[in-house]
Amino acid sequence: MAELMPDDARPDASPASGLAGVLHRVVTWWGLAGGMLFCAIVGMSIVSIVGRKLFATPIQGDMELLQMGAAVASATFLPLCEMDDHHIKVDALTTWMSARGRAALDTLAHALLLVVAVLLTWRTGLYTAEAKENMEVSTLLLVPLWWPVLLLVPSFVLLALAALHRCVVSLRVALGGAA
Repeated sequence: MAELMPDDARPDASPASGLAGVLHRVVTWWGLAGGMLFCAIVGMSIVSIVGRKLFATPIQGDMELLQMGAAVASATFLPLCEMDDHHIKVDALTTWMSARGRAALDTLAHALLLVVAVLLTWRTGLYTAEAKENMEVSTLLLVPLWWPVLLLVPSFVLLALAALHRCVVSLRVALGGAA
């Protein structure tokens, strides 16, 4: 329901300077890398499908690679969505509230996401170490599972940093300051 808020009433979600600017550039490039990974796995899938249908030779383990690549690529978009404050919101119930009241609710939401992102980072890091220690591998290609899981950790770290940034920005607005 983002259309309920005019563009001029929305705080600028992409900072240009300082640590917030650096973080925004990092999450943008991280998201672009995830997009390129999606393009690569789509290309691999097309080659595998064509190979299967025309030459009876698909790419061995294409579904494993697709699953791992999609998980890693999807995670790269989370920090960018949070940094630009583009996660789905149900604003229909809060349109009657003042901007400061909505900012207070946003502060709570961003703080909860920060907690979840920190927990995801911690638990994913632990699973990475456990998968490496136990030498877990994928079924067909025998790819060590800790490789793709390790690639999720930076996305969760960036998500936590972006949530912290949005929490500070929302708190500033809730307390009556400028975004």
